Parts: sequence; C-alpha cells; structure tokens
Amino acid sequence: MSEQIYGIDLGTTNSCLSVLSGGQPRVLPIDGNGLVPSVVSLDGAELLVGRRAWNRAAAFPEQTIKSVKRLMGSNEKLRLGEKTYQPEDVSAMILGYLRDEAERLEGLKVRRVVITVPAYFSDAQRRATIEAGQKAGLTVERIINEPTAAALFYDQLRVSGQDSQDGEGRWKYALVYDLGGGTFDVSILRLSEIIEVLASTGDTHLGGDDFDARLTSRLLETIREGGGPDLSQYRPAVARLTAEAEKAKIILSQKGTVHIAEAHIPTPDGRPVTVETDISRGEFEEMTAYLLERTTDFVGKALDEAGIRASDIDRVLLVGGMTRMPAVGQRLNAIFGQAQRPVVDPDLSVVRGAAIQGAIITGENIEQILLDVTAHTLGLSALNARTGNLDCVPIIPRNTPIPAVRSRLFATTMENQKKVELKVYQGEAIDPDQNVLIGASFLELARAEAHCPIEVEYSYDLNGMVHMVAEQKGYSRRTEVRFDSRNPQGDDFQSLDFLDDDDNDDGLEPASPSRAGEGINFITRRARTLLEKISKEENQAVLASLLERYEQALANDSADLDDLEDELLSLMDEI
Repeated sequence: MSEQIYGIDLGTTNSCLSVLSGGQPRVLPIDGNGLVPSVVSLDGAELLVGRRAWNRAAAFPEQTIKSVKRLMGSNEKLRLGEKTYQPEDVSAMILGYLRDEAERLEGLKVRRVVITVPAYFSDAQRRATIEAGQKAGLTVERIINEPTAAALFYDQLRVSGQDSQDGEGRWKYALVYDLGGGTFDVSILRLSEIIEVLASTGDTHLGGDDFDARLTSRLLETIREGGGPDLSQYRPAVARLTAEAEKAKIILSQKGTVHIAEAHIPTPDGRPVTVETDISRGEFEEMTAYLLERTTDFVGKALDEAGIRASDIDRVLLVGGMTRMPAVGQRLNAIFGQAQRPVVDPDLSVVRGAAIQGAIITGENIEQILLDVTAHTLGLSALNARTGNLDCVPIIPRNTPIPAVRSRLFATTMENQKKVELKVYQGEAIDPDQNVLIGASFLELARAEAHCPIEVEYSYDLNGMVHMVAEQKGYSRRTEVRFDSRNPQGDDFQSLDFLDDDDNDDGLEPASPSRAGEGINFITRRARTLLEKISKEENQAVLASLLERYEQALANDSADLDDLEDELLSLMDEI
C-alpha cells in the first residue's frame, strides 16, 4: 500500500488535518477537538502555535500573529520578537505543528499532503501555500479548492447513502456557500457520476474577521460615548476588544442577546477603561447586512456564470463557521426556497474532502471523479489595432475545466522586430492595470516582416499553477516560462535587457480570429518567397502542393487547418 496522503485545511481562523481510514475521512483530534487556531505567538524564546498561542493573543498582540492566510502571496513582513517573517513562513509554522502533532497521535510519518485553498485564491497565493508546505517539510501533492473539497465529502455521503436522494433518484445541481474566517467562495456543481464544477467566484477578503471588526467598532464607539479615549489605533486595546467581539458573535448565533462586560482595557496613558453593553442579534445583523449582501451578490454571479437558475439548485452545502449565523440561512432560504441543506459540520467538511482527494491520488477505491475549474481569467496584454490601446486578451477564460491548455495567435507590430514583451495577467478587466500581473518575460525574434505570427500557449494545472510557452511561428524561436507571481520581475525578466526607447518594437497585436488576417497570411508569403528561391524541383513540387492545400483550408477555415499549418512550417524549416 502506498504512503497515506493527509488532507489539511489551512484556515484563516482554524486549521485541521484529516486522513481516510476505513473508507471514511477521520479528523485527528489535535488540540483536543481537531480545530487548531491558526495563531502563532512568541513567549520569551518559545514559539507557540495553536491553542496555546490563541490564549495569549488578546494579552500580547504585539507578540502574536493571527489571520495570516489573508496575507498569503504578499511580500508583507511580519515581526515576532527580533525576527521578521513572510506570511508563508508563519503558515509553515502552523503546518509544522499539525505535522508534529499528527505524527505524535498516529505514530507515523506525515509527509504527503493535500492542502485546501479558497477557490478565488490567486496564483501568488497558491504558490505561497505550496511554499509554506515545503518549508514545513511536507510534500504538497495537490492544492484543492475549499468548496470543491467540501463537495467531495458531501458526495461521499451521497454515494454511501447517508444523504437522502430526491424522489426520482437523480442528482442535478449543488451550490457550495463557503463563508470562513477570512474568505468567501461560492461554487456551482453538477452532481452525477462525475462531480463537475461549473462556476466559482468569491472574495479573499470577506469573512468572519470582517464581522468581528464591525462588533469591535461598536465596542470602541461605546467607550468613546462613555467619555473614554479613542482606542481605534491602539493595538493592545483593539486586540482585547476583538477577542470579545469574536465571543459575542458566536453567542449571537445561539441567543438573541449578548451582554459584554470587559474591564481593564489598556490605554496609551496607562489608565485602563471598562466597556459594558448589550448587543442584540437584530442589531448585529443590521450592522453586518452589507457583508451578507456581498455574499449573495456573488451567489447571483455564480448562477449566471453557470447558466442556471436558483430554482435548479437542489442542494446547498454550507461551509465555514460563519454559516452558523442565522441570517445566512435566512438569506439562502429566500433565494433557494426548499433546496436542502445537508447536515454536515461546516468547520470540518473541507478537511474531510481533502483527505478523500488524498486517497484518490494514492489510488484507493474511491467512487468519486472530480472536474474543477479556473477561478480567474488568464490573459496577455496586446495592442488593440483599432484603438491603439493595450488590452488584456483572454487565453484561458475563468471557469474553464482544469487541467487546461489553451493557445492564441498574436502578431508582431513592426518589421524586423527584435523582441516581444509577454506580460501575463490574471483577472477579468480589459485594462491590464486593473488585473494582477502574474509575470513578464521577452521572446527574442528572428528578423521577419511585420505581422509575423506569435503563438502563446498557457497551461493551468490541477494546483492552479500557470505555465506559458510562446513561439515565433516558422522560425523555431521559442520561450517557456514559469513565473513566481509574487515577484513578476524575477530572474527570467531581469536576465533580459529592456529595449531601447527608440526601438518601439516590443508590442503584439491579436491575430484575426478567423485566421485570415495578416498574421496568418505571413506564412503563405514566406512560403511563396521560399518557392522562388529553392532550386530542387522535387522540393518545389512538394511545397507548392502543400501551400495550395493550406491556402484552401485558410479560405474555408476548415478543421484540418492547424495540422496543415504545422506541416507547412515544418517543411519550410527543413528546406
């Protein structure tokens, strides 16, 4: 039997670890109940992780790091004591703690893992998550989207008969509503023999922390109204009040009112203050209504992109601790009516799905088959010949099933152009500046006429990682690049000289979608020029025949055009 692969939910608020045992995902009881606070704290020389770190967070905020997941993929520096860390370093500490505690409980080495991430995580955030796993001594076999992982667990309940089917025994569509501590995702899935993700969208900065912040602001306002100081910029006071806000939020999911009474709130002048107030569930729901409204806007967007109506949804799967808030259920009832919400633990369904994915990788006899999609469009900046502007041209549209490989033809803008600059973007905007730059590089070109075709191919793997290949058609000039998206101007970019200002020849323009534009016709022009120069009659006859077939296919936009183009270019290279 191959080595087990463990599933890890690396969450904003809590993290957990699971493994498939006896055909069922089992959550390891680390820190007692399996939910390990995603908190790191420094106590003197000792680095604490999990429950012990969480217990110190309110009293020692300057020595504690929370919610690091929201910073993944950024270059922000985090200080603990005399040292500074990147977000993936802190996440590695959490992952290392999970690994060590799992090994203690299991008596086995934990090395191979599947780690979940929000569906709307960018390429940079996914890479940072993999790097965190590697720094923790783990082999990250797969990055899987959190809603998809939850759906895998839910589908196991369906397959095993633990969730009742509809009257006709058929499955249609499910919606995963994932509102966690720091992120929100919504995914639409088609459920049959294959789990197919139709659409995913969300916000990586919308979650329980934002609900806590609204309650914290309410407590700060109460202190000011009582004649106390403005403590909104004083971190020790904000940390204490945030801890109380989080507790109050949890209570308000169970009761109609919460009484908050917290004494000895620290102040800059050393004179502690007290806050005491009652907050009703209605008041809390009113102050956070705009946050829930944002989630339902994303629900509508996902339905539109999946091409289905709310009435088509027959299962709504709730994921994340924030879904315990009664107002969440009320809003979803208003949208989906009688759609069932299976009873699953919203905190643990993601990690259980990750364990199932791990078992699928090792070849265990698991009935589920999963097809996921891209969360963002991947495009390339190119000159729009009509407007003269640089546009972001989509190559892999969002919600494309993965793994995906897509290519698109572009054309150079000037004769004898030396290089083209290739800027890879992630996002939906036409303006490149409104998207996220994934990476940039140059393709060195052979001397050629203007409108020489450049084929750019993107591949997007199961971990959501991007790979680019660009080729000058007919000249065997090619570049293949993987980018560190947190450092777009990395080694690949810096190793190439920028063009001189007066060259003005670093652009691309999209070739005609009909393939009958100047970019493609350049191939025929090159072939005709070659026919005039070659001396062997045999080569002339072969080239002339192939050129005639190619031009007919070009005129008719026939299905075998790509094959004929490759054959023609290969022949010209040989001659």
